[in-house]
Amino acid sequence: MNKEIKKRVKAFSELANFIENHLNGIKIPGLENFHTELDDIIEKNFHYNGWFAPQSTKIALSGIVSMLNEKDLNAFAENIVEEKERRVAVIMAGNIPAVGFHDLLCVLLSGHKIIIKPSSDDHLLIPFFTKLLIHFEPALSAKIYFAEAKLTNFDAVIATGNNNSSRYFEYYFGKYPHIIRKNRNSIAILSGNETKAELSLLAKDIFTFFGLGCRNVSKIYAPDG
Repeated sequence: MNKEIKKRVKAFSELANFIENHLNGIKIPGLENFHTELDDIIEKNFHYNGWFAPQSTKIALSGIVSMLNEKDLNAFAENIVEEKERRVAVIMAGNIPAVGFHDLLCVLLSGHKIIIKPSSDDHLLIPFFTKLLIHFEPALSAKIYFAEAKLTNFDAVIATGNNNSSRYFEYYFGKYPHIIRKNRNSIAILSGNETKAELSLLAKDIFTFFGLGCRNVSKIYAPDG
């Protein structure tokens, strides 16, 4: 792992520390303005998108903290094969808060530049996270871009949408190296011997984020009778 990637890992680790402290009601000295801004974003998210209730956003933030364990980030980065830096365009979905964060993480830890096309349904959190990452690692300012209009000057594409939008993605971006995601659904297969605790967890898998995530269970298979 080269020095640049190590610095990026450190920046993501510091982002996790910031979010974790914020969720625990602790403001890190010197970052008070960022804490205030995140509080405002959590409220504005709900204003712009009624599905993004403050509790849903906080659940998403907690998931990001779990994702950014520094040991796991180092293990991930060490397995990346170094290659020529590319400009990767990422068209993000907006079904749940910060759903495009993992793509942001993977592109940057892979050593590439990212051009972000945020969803109009989730246009506040990702820019905030990138601003904080740049605060922790200023060199990232030359690696992170946002596309306000048409995507141009990119080498590869990651696009997430539904079955309908994926057809347009294929048409416009099919000639580039790409990952195009369509509708995805999750199922639960029950044995009939589940405990109350397990059924409670299943309920969370169904109803968290109002069921809008691709990992939300939307179909259940249960034994006859």
